[in-house]
Parts: sequence; structure tokens; C-alpha cells
Amino acid sequence: MARVKLTNVKKIYQGNVTAVHDFNLDIADKEFIVFVGPSGCGKSTTLRMVAGLEDISEGTVEIDGEVVNDLQPKDRHISMVFQNYALYPHLTVFENMAFPLRLLRHPKMSNDEIYRRVTEAAEVLGITQFLNRKPKALSGGQRQRVAIGRAMVKNCKVFLMDEPLSNLDAKLRNQMRAEIILLRKKINTTFIYVTHDQTEAMTLGDRIVIMKDGFIMQVGSPSQVFDKPDNLFVAEFIGAPKMNIAKTNLVKEGGKYYVTPFGSKILVDGEKGAELKKRGYESQEIILGFRPEHTVLSNKAEGACHATITVNEMMGSELHLHVVTDDGSPVIIRVPTIQLTDKEREEMVAGKEIYFTFEGKVMHFFNPETEVSLFYDAPAPVEEKPE
Repeated sequence: MARVKLTNVKKIYQGNVTAVHDFNLDIADKEFIVFVGPSGCGKSTTLRMVAGLEDISEGTVEIDGEVVNDLQPKDRHISMVFQNYALYPHLTVFENMAFPLRLLRHPKMSNDEIYRRVTEAAEVLGITQFLNRKPKALSGGQRQRVAIGRAMVKNCKVFLMDEPLSNLDAKLRNQMRAEIILLRKKINTTFIYVTHDQTEAMTLGDRIVIMKDGFIMQVGSPSQVFDKPDNLFVAEFIGAPKMNIAKTNLVKEGGKYYVTPFGSKILVDGEKGAELKKRGYESQEIILGFRPEHTVLSNKAEGACHATITVNEMMGSELHLHVVTDDGSPVIIRVPTIQLTDKEREEMVAGKEIYFTFEGKVMHFFNPETEVSLFYDAPAPVEEKPE
């Protein structure tokens, strides 16, 4: 078990292409950290620098207090699970899992100890019955369990996983995600997990590191990045469907705050209104964000927004209504089907006019120039200790 610390880590490729910029992160012992972001954001590159598979251009990586920049991957006390399983097709499941143990030379591991570790890992992962099979006789999920088992048997300090579920179908991905949650409880070590899937990030991570173009956009717990995004990128990236966005005005009137999207006027009440007042904001242009699941259908009333349905996606337990407001802005509304009668559900067709609204407590406010949240508090600068 180990603490992992990345300090001012940078990766520069040939041609002065910077893939990772000044990456700073302190990962606690036994913490499950998830790197998430779109393709090309630098998440896998960062993981590979921790693993020793990529050279570090600048900065340091520490594992358990030791700087490992110049150590070979085999000397870093890490295990890694790859996206493509990387199993040896000519070896049985048992021999695939035992392979890293047979490579140990100082000291050399006994066959009895190898057998004990492999069988224990196989029992945890539920693959004991497959130990004598070869990879071609296994399903995708079973192969991924073997790859995880091969990493488990080493009893390393840090467990690295690079998009391990991306090659699986949706049903199997959901199943394996649940199994990784259970696995984490059983082996209880430090995890660094890379994915482009925000669902995996939200369900697996103690903390999530959201990246874009090699920069960290926000680090926080799943609830923090969902409820209090630091910037517009995080707000739109986390959540499915993505957050609705509108350029509008924040209006201060009689000690209260209002927003005026789509020709309506909605009161910003509750904690959000109190926070705006505390920070002393005046009337100004803003980018307003509100999530589809926090948007509700309403009757024609003060503060309701008028719109026309363009697409109705039936998702089973809910409808995803794609609508266009009077000013041409697209909005998505998630409507639980249990809230609708059969007749109301049948009437939700393209061309139908509706009204919708949302409460002040679910609103998000961003600066239109910087795209930073109006509630974002920049971290205090760290004072360097004199040598």
C-alpha cells in the first residue's frame, strides 16, 4: 500500500508537443483515483509515466516516498491492467496469471507459493474453473478477469488500470464495473484508473481528476464535480445528457437575484441566491447552466419557459425531450415516465408546445469570458519553505 505523489509532472514529445502540463496530484494510501477526460487529454500518458512506460520530461513521481523517475517499471512495485488484456494465447489461464511471479529472481518464488497466490486470486475473481483453459476459450469479461488476476498476484503497492472495460459490450461493462467495486474492497490497495467513461469515473472513484488538453480542470469527489463544477468544461463533461447552457443575464433587483433565459424571469432562491449576495455580485452577463434531470415540465406561468419538442427519445424509465425555445436555443429535459399518464406520454411528439422551468438551487453560473464558475475559489498559493 502506498501514497503516490506527482509534482510538476510534464510530458513533452518530439516537436515540442506537450501532452501533459504541470500535473500536480497527491494520492493517499488506499485511495481510488480516476483520471477521466476526452481522447487526447493526457490521462493515459500520465498513467504510463507513473508506470514507467513513458519517460518524464519534467517533475517527479513518488511512490511510497521514493522518487521513481529513473526506476524501471519492474522496480516500482506496481501492477498494471491494459485495455487489450495482453494475455499470452499459448498459455493457460493459470500460467498467464503465474507468469509475473515466475519472472521474479530475487528471491525466486517457490511453486507452492505461486500456486497459492494464483488460486486465491482466481477464487476472488470467480475464474477458478477456467484455470486450465486458454484465452481463446474465454469471453471478453473472463479474459479481463484473468488480466486483473495477473496484476493481483504480485501484491504490489499501486494498482494501475488503463481503460480496462472499453473493449466490453455495455451489459458486460456494467457487470465488470460492479465487480471492480467489490474487488477494491477485497484487495484494498491504491488504485489509479483511467477511463473516458464518466459513468465509470462517478461510480468507482473516491476522487476524480478531470483532464483536458493535458491540464487538470478539476479534482474532487463525484458529488463535488457534479454539484459544484469549477468551470464550464467540467459542468458539460460530467452528466448525461450534458448540462443545458444558455447565455443570459443575472439581474439584481431589490436585494434578490434573477436570471432571464429564453425570455423568462426566474428567481435565484435558496443557497445559490445567498451565495451570490455574499460574494457581492451585481447585474451582469453570465452563462447559465442547468441539468436535464433538474428541469421540469410546468404549466404556463410566470417564470416558465416556452419551447417546442423536436425529438422524443424513449429511454424506458424516462423520456429525453429535445426542445427548442422561442429564441432558438436547444434544451434537453429528462422526464420520468412514471410522472406521465399514458395519454400525456403519447402527446409528447415533435411539434408539441410545452413549458418548462427549473429552481434556483439547481442553477450554475459561469463567467462568459473565462468560463469559470462564479462560485469558484482559487486554491491559495503554496508557500515554498526556505532551504
